[in-house]
Amino acid sequence: MLNIAGPEYDFGSVVFVVLEECEHRRRGFVDDDLKAQLLTTARAKLAKIKAAYDEFGGSPAYWQALETEVLQTAMPQYLDAAAEMNRLERSGYGVWRGGDVGARFLFALAGLLIGSMLIALPFVPIFEAMFAFALAFLGFLYPDLKRYTHERRHVRLMNRLVTEAARYQQNSRLHYMTTTEIRESFHIASLDDSASDDVVKYERDQQ
Repeated sequence: MLNIAGPEYDFGSVVFVVLEECEHRRRGFVDDDLKAQLLTTARAKLAKIKAAYDEFGGSPAYWQALETEVLQTAMPQYLDAAAEMNRLERSGYGVWRGGDVGARFLFALAGLLIGSMLIALPFVPIFEAMFAFALAFLGFLYPDLKRYTHERRHVRLMNRLVTEAARYQQNSRLHYMTTTEIRESFHIASLDDSASDDVVKYERDQQ
């Protein structure tokens, strides 16, 4: 797929912008209608991008391939992850009592007790008393650690979608394009140049 409109219309760039828009609005959608609303958001963002793309004289063939990559490859993978992320966020990531202060102190106490028992066991080679306090500290931070783990996994998925889109375009560029497809990539730009030349000639004739 040959892009002559500029790097901002590369597959990776457009996938990134569309996913960013969907992420910005994701939390405002109800779960029952989430996937449909996200697809509507993606299509609306693509429509705005296409308006700018057409002004630059991009080819319809390239846009069709780009739209397919966004709506049929990237979005189906993102939608399931977005639905799961909404569920986790609204349930407090599955942490008891949503990880409030009281729950954190109980997690810390549990960590302290477990650490103390491990130190007391003769067949466990732990000699540092600070080990129990370290477990207590981790117990207090457990809600944050669980939230960070899920958020990091979600971000990695979106980064992978952007990277794969860019790699797919890079691997497909020119290697397996027919002469007809290459000509179609320049078709609109050539028509625009011809139209501009006709306008200039007309203005000169009028003078």
